[in-house]
Formats: sequence, structure tokens, C-alpha cells
Amino acid sequence: MKKIYILPNLFTSGNLFCGVLAMCLVFEGHYIIAAIVILAGLILDFCDGVVARLQRTTSRFGLEYDSLADLVTFGIAPMAMLYKLHVTEAGGDWRTGLGMAFLYVACTALRLARFNVQVHDVRKVEFCGLPSPFAAGALASLVIALHRHTGLGKEGVVLPAQTHFLILATLPLGFLMVSTLRYPALARMLRPPAKKPFVHLVAISLVLGAMMFFIEGAVFFCFAAYAASGPVLACYRAIAHKPAVERELHPVQIARFGRFPKRRRRRRSRARGDFPTQQGNR
Repeated sequence: MKKIYILPNLFTSGNLFCGVLAMCLVFEGHYIIAAIVILAGLILDFCDGVVARLQRTTSRFGLEYDSLADLVTFGIAPMAMLYKLHVTEAGGDWRTGLGMAFLYVACTALRLARFNVQVHDVRKVEFCGLPSPFAAGALASLVIALHRHTGLGKEGVVLPAQTHFLILATLPLGFLMVSTLRYPALARMLRPPAKKPFVHLVAISLVLGAMMFFIEGAVFFCFAAYAASGPVLACYRAIAHKPAVERELHPVQIARFGRFPKRRRRRRSRARGDFPTQQGNR
């Protein structure tokens, strides 16, 4: 077997450990700590990719190992938490919990398998479908926010309405993971922007300071906003980029070039031999 890179795979092992620890905490009834551990696994999953890119130590082994760790931490662990909350704590139907858990874990596995197959074809600035760490982060942060504002898990207080809301939240997240909607890569979002006026720094500082008063809801809002960015951007692109047939052209242009003047001009240029051939490029 070929030698493997140690440092990025150590972060991946830490991610896998967070998933196993979260499931153990769920079995003991510590749901909020389990949700925090899942968020910690998300940070480690981000770190292993950054370290691998900075050291130029990306490998096929690391890609497959990272996908297996993601399936445990961001697929099985959140569903174990929601299943136990719904069935054991709230007394819900076990068939509903089982169906919800299988659907979400299957969507996570399909999302990771598709990413491994298309890893060399997709653009690095975008993801095809919602990444599984962000879907699990949305569920974990939602559990923490419900604990903070509605008392979920405090002294054994788990209402059926709360678990039903959590189950309903898994359906759109699972659909977004297996969809073909485009999501911006986190590395692109964290890229240092150009120079801005000083007032922007003051406004960002005030927003971050205000978020500290309701940090649980702010974290969930960030994950929910990223999950909703895919459908919103798709609608915006569909509205902004209208088909070429709907453009208003002058009747003389339509009579001379048709409704697609640029495309027809290029075809005529190729016919005349204006474009260099492959042999001429040599």
C-alpha cells in the first residue's frame, strides 16, 4: 500500500471521533452536547481540507476516508439524535422516525458518492447540491436553538411538536443535498474582499456584537441562510438570464441574421475559414 499523508488524515480522524462521540452522547441522553460535538466535527472537516490544500497533500485515500467520516458524523449521528428525541423522549411513532432517518442518511450517502465521482469534473468555486456538513450543522444548530428558546431537553422536557418540526426540517435538507443546485464554496466566501470604507468594519463589528446575545439563533440562521442560498440563486439566475428569443431585436436584424445573430455569424466565419484549424495551430 502507498504511503499516506498524516496531518490531514488526523483531522479527518478527529471528525470521525466527533461522530462516534456524538452517538455515544445521544445514547446517554445528552442531546445538546451531542449537537455541539457535531458542530465541532464540522470545524475539523473544514480544517482537513484546508490543510491538505495548503500542503498539497490531497490524495484519493484522503478523499474516500473523508467521505466515510462525513457519513458517520453528518449523516448517522444527527439522525440518531433526532430518532431518539422523537421516539424515546417524545413517544412518537418509530416507523416515522425510521423512515425519516433512512431518507436523510440515504441522501447523505448519495451526495457523498456523487461528489467522489464528480470531484475532477465540478468547479472548485461551487458545490453541486447542499454539502452534507452544512445540512448536519443546520440540524444540530436547530436543536441547540430549540433548547435555548423553547427548553428542549431541559429536565426531560421534549414536546412532540418540537420533534415533528425537526423531522420536517430533514426533508428539505435531504432534497437539497441530492439536488443539482449550485452552492458557493466556503473557501470562496471566506476570501479576503477588496478594500471597503471604514463604516463597513464598524457595521460588521456591531452585527457580531449583537449576535453574541442570541448566539444559538444566529448560528442556526447562518446555516439556514446558506441552505436557502441555492434555491434563491437558482431563481435569480433564471430571472436575470432570459432566453435569447425574448430579446427585442430590430426587424432588419431579424431578417438578416435571425434571432441569434452572434451564433450565425460564427457559423459563417467557420465556413469561410476565418478560424484557424487544428493543423494551423501547430
